[in-house]
Amino acid sequence: MKTLCLYYSRTNMTKTAMKLLAGTIGADIFEYTDGRDRSGAAGYVGACIDSFRRTLPKVTIKGAPDLGAYDRAVIGMPLWAESPCVVGRALLQQYGPQLPQDVYLVVTHMAGADYMKKILALDDLLGRPAGGHLSLRTKNNDYLREIKAFASTL
Repeated sequence: MKTLCLYYSRTNMTKTAMKLLAGTIGADIFEYTDGRDRSGAAGYVGACIDSFRRTLPKVTIKGAPDLGAYDRAVIGMPLWAESPCVVGRALLQQYGPQLPQDVYLVVTHMAGADYMKKILALDDLLGRPAGGHLSLRTKNNDYLREIKAFASTL
C-alpha cells in the first residue's frame, strides 16, 4: 500500500512527528504551506489570530506529488488556539476530493486536554469520515511511542 504523509509545522514539532511516522510506515512525505512566515513571537500571535478566520488561505504542497498515485494519506497539523490550524483546515477543504479515499488525521498539541471533538470536525472539511484520528500531545509526553502505536494500526 502506497502511503502519502503531508504536514504543516510552525515550530517543527509536527514535522518531527510526521517524519517519524512516515519513516515507520515507509511513506512518502511532503510539506504543505500557505506561504506565510509564522516564525517567532509575531508568528505565534498571527497564528492565533488566523485560527479564528473563516476565510481559509490557498495552500500548496511542496514537491507537488501526484495525489492519485497513493492508496492512503496521513495528514499532520498543529492546534492553534485550541483548534486545528487554519493551514491544515485549508488543505482538507482545498485538496479533500483529490486525496485518496483512505485518509488519517494527526493533530499535534502541547496541552493535556482532549481535542477529539474538534479533530472529528475536520471530517466535514475533508468531505467524508477520516479512517482514523490521532490527538498527539507533544509536551511532557512520550509522543514517539504514541506515533509507533498509531503506525501499527495503519
